[in-house]
Amino acid sequence: MRVTLKVLFLLLSIAVPAAAQRRLDAAPSGRYSLLGGDTVGANTNVVSGEFGWPSVSFGYTHGLSRDTDIGLRFDLLFGIEGASTANQFGVGFRVPLRMTAMRRDRFSVLLHFDPGMKIFTTSPAAFGLSFPVGAVFGYAATREMIVAFGVDLPMTLYLSPSPVTFLISPMFGPAIEYHVDPRLAFGVNTRFGTVVNTAGGSAFGFVMQLLLAYRM
Repeated sequence: MRVTLKVLFLLLSIAVPAAAQRRLDAAPSGRYSLLGGDTVGANTNVVSGEFGWPSVSFGYTHGLSRDTDIGLRFDLLFGIEGASTANQFGVGFRVPLRMTAMRRDRFSVLLHFDPGMKIFTTSPAAFGLSFPVGAVFGYAATREMIVAFGVDLPMTLYLSPSPVTFLISPMFGPAIEYHVDPRLAFGVNTRFGTVVNTAGGSAFGFVMQLLLAYRM
């Protein structure tokens, strides 16, 4: 009997931590997100498209762990920094890094950093290095729906044409994401704020995009 109890205890000591680890590695059911406060989950891949102003973006996101992911984004740009008075075509590339900093029941907070580059078809061409940072506060209203509020600080250093200029665009606004099933999701993302040129001048700026995402 003592031998049997020891064997059972040994098996439980192995199985329970393993099960707990599996729970930690997986994103909560229905809570993975591209617009809310959660990441996509460990070893999960998501392809996505965002359509609207100031860009059409195509992305790929890979879950590094339960609380971190990394992505690639290619942008077709229609406006400089989202400024309503600066229509201009360009292309961009970003590498978003995201981390869920806090998760409590239905509420979560995500931090992100999106370094990248932009080229606009001005004459001469405008080339800039961007390094936006921000935070998203997400709430799982239902199993399928996530509502969020984001606070972003996009920053871009334009190295050409001369002279060098630095644009900073504090923005905030709501978002909503709806999961049709465990794989397919769509949503709306918005931000509103001011685009400030540190050399002088400012303009109203905004982001308004539709999201379509598919978890592979």
